[in-house]
Amino acid sequence: MDLTKDLKGKPHFTEQAWTTPLNYSDELRGELSVAEDLYVHDVTLRDGEQTPGVAFTIDEKVEVAKSLDRLGVQVIEAGLPMIAKDAEAMRLMKPELKQATLACLVRANEGDIDDAVEAEVELVVVEHSINPVAREAAYGIDEKGLIEKNVSACAYAAEKGLRVNWMGWDALRHDIGYVERVFRGVVENAPIERVTIADTFGMSHPLAAMQFFRKFREWFPDKKLEFHVHNDYGMAVALALCAVTAGANSVHTAVNGMGERAGNIALEEFALVTQTAMGLDFGLDLSKLVPLGRLVEHISRFPMAGNKPVMGRNLFNVDSGLIIHILSKAEEAGFPATVMMPYLPELIGRNDLRYVPGKGAGGAAMSVFLEKAGISATDEQKKAILARLKAYSTLVKAFLSDEEFEALAREVIGGGR
Repeated sequence: MDLTKDLKGKPHFTEQAWTTPLNYSDELRGELSVAEDLYVHDVTLRDGEQTPGVAFTIDEKVEVAKSLDRLGVQVIEAGLPMIAKDAEAMRLMKPELKQATLACLVRANEGDIDDAVEAEVELVVVEHSINPVAREAAYGIDEKGLIEKNVSACAYAAEKGLRVNWMGWDALRHDIGYVERVFRGVVENAPIERVTIADTFGMSHPLAAMQFFRKFREWFPDKKLEFHVHNDYGMAVALALCAVTAGANSVHTAVNGMGERAGNIALEEFALVTQTAMGLDFGLDLSKLVPLGRLVEHISRFPMAGNKPVMGRNLFNVDSGLIIHILSKAEEAGFPATVMMPYLPELIGRNDLRYVPGKGAGGAAMSVFLEKAGISATDEQKKAILARLKAYSTLVKAFLSDEEFEALAREVIGGGR
């Protein structure tokens, strides 16, 4: 009996991931406005390195850039060209990139832009806060001066042969009329290819981001639109998803969600939800996500929580006896483990789905563990082993390794204590 026959061919089901048909309903899809040209702009090597306590060497930057390129990331923002280390890393990584565009962040001044030319990048992100308080306190300019300063910087970058992405940051805590005036004032008066707006502290409701990007697309129908957002309110990926389903071409991601404060949009989480749960094509090879994440985790010394999506080391450890029972029966019937998993580890470059002996074990799980250990036991012995397992794993606050379980089982069967 083929238990997958009614699911085969459906967009929400593959052998490696079983999501929800709600994401593919005509009603929902009719409300979305997805751009044809979707791509990822990654900021791991710039904003990610701004994580307090994190510092990459030149060689590490080059290696991460190569891995991002292999993953399929289309734009790599490699650092700040006014920093000698970053500039040297950019020059070294450029010939190593097979498809990605090499970019960097610059302030709206000619000196930074000259440094970007020397670093041999193709694209610059010209940044400036549009927060009116910061604008006046830190820069001493009014709204007109802000616009003129950024138009001049973007024009200068284009004259130097650079492609220009203008980013107005800390942009969504202000009156929408002010935001529109500033963005139109800059974008409509300078040779700008891409436009980025930043919800710097990630505080918008995801539906507000969706509504905004519909307006943003109306303002700039022919520009590539990007979204930069941090995770201070725990909504970065949701905000990014709403942005790209309302007209954004790209979002700014960082591997493992690194970045200042609560970090940026996590590249691996965004890639998984867009390409697997929503079926949007960003051209990323999901099987390379975890190898890249482990590389960055190692060189940054920034450990991931055990339950973090995609990267968490505890994601595919199954302790619950009920879940083990269902998975075992599904496997016997030839149904993939997605019956009780959102996706298989192989999808994202892992191979570590395992049943672990712990406090949640039941009778069915006990049979699985004993068979794996090559141990035969009577029903009474199984009950005794299960009781000992539950008591011990609760005491040590952990599940047992296979070797520890085998030793415990043989001790019970042999009459030890």
